[in-house]
Amino acid sequence: MKIANREIGPNHDPFVIAEIGVNYDNDMSYAEELIKAAKRADVDAVKFQTYTPSKIVAFTSPKYWKDDLPEETQYEFFERSNTFYHKETRELARLCKKNKINFMSTPFDLESIDLLADLGIPAFKIASADITNYPLLRKAAKVGKPVLLSTGAATIGEIEKATEAVTGEGNEEIVLLHCILAYPTPYEHSNLRMIQSLHDIFPKFEVGWSDHVIPDDSIVIPTVAAAMGASVIEKHFTTDRTREGNDHFHSVDEEQMTRLVKNVRMARVSLGQYLKQPIEVEAPARMNARRSIAAARPIGKGELFTAENLIMLRPGTGVHPVFLNKIVGHKAKRNVKAGYLLEWDDVL
Repeated sequence: MKIANREIGPNHDPFVIAEIGVNYDNDMSYAEELIKAAKRADVDAVKFQTYTPSKIVAFTSPKYWKDDLPEETQYEFFERSNTFYHKETRELARLCKKNKINFMSTPFDLESIDLLADLGIPAFKIASADITNYPLLRKAAKVGKPVLLSTGAATIGEIEKATEAVTGEGNEEIVLLHCILAYPTPYEHSNLRMIQSLHDIFPKFEVGWSDHVIPDDSIVIPTVAAAMGASVIEKHFTTDRTREGNDHFHSVDEEQMTRLVKNVRMARVSLGQYLKQPIEVEAPARMNARRSIAAARPIGKGELFTAENLIMLRPGTGVHPVFLNKIVGHKAKRNVKAGYLLEWDDVL
């Protein structure tokens, strides 16, 4: 499976998405600053959000996240932030193309899918809240691009129905993003083993991690997610975690994102192969660090070999220690010096 002409899967680096979302604060010059910072951090794509409030939420719907305006409704929040629809989305796409980084955006309504398809995005990311929005899923699937489906707060049954909506349109390219739908997510609620659970339950699809955890300096959670097999890692991104706004505080900054990219790549490479067996780089040690049966002291011709006059010494190029009981009790065919690795020709 490919996203933006890059293979993803068990034998490839995780595809890292810097989720700028609404963090550019309706300021296109700041948006470009964020895009450039993400590019320097070596992410694979930056992602925004495309919506209009009246097509997302009823006027009275309360928020499900914490911020500085607890009395504000979801509609009021989206309306206050709503300067980034068609015109702004096209400009964000242009800025990404100018800075040679993949542009993505999450659509929240059917018209947004048309716009993003026209802009040639490499994949559709569907938010957790829309996992039961089957018209949106079907329309995104019909475009023929990979569908990254966040699964926050979803049951296995809901995930299955969502994948059926996508595959029913002839699109088998699905990435299930494990996600905890809490802003922020306490690290102890990450439940990263659910990544493996999704792998096991839906073996046809790739699995990733959409991260809402407040980052620590070592970027532990995304690193563990990559080690658990996440093929896509999505993390909110800013240049200043102290800025006012809904998502800045649980985002990573440029330095942290740079570390995240390096960490998840190292984690994925370190997984290696599944079957436990010697690998090529171990061949010299396997030969020279293993033991062979040797003389612990001088042994005269005709003398019995015993557990006391034999010792296991490196390298492992002589008689294997597994044959010790086959030698003990037999006589030496010739004089053997101390420290000498026995050969079968030395045994009567």
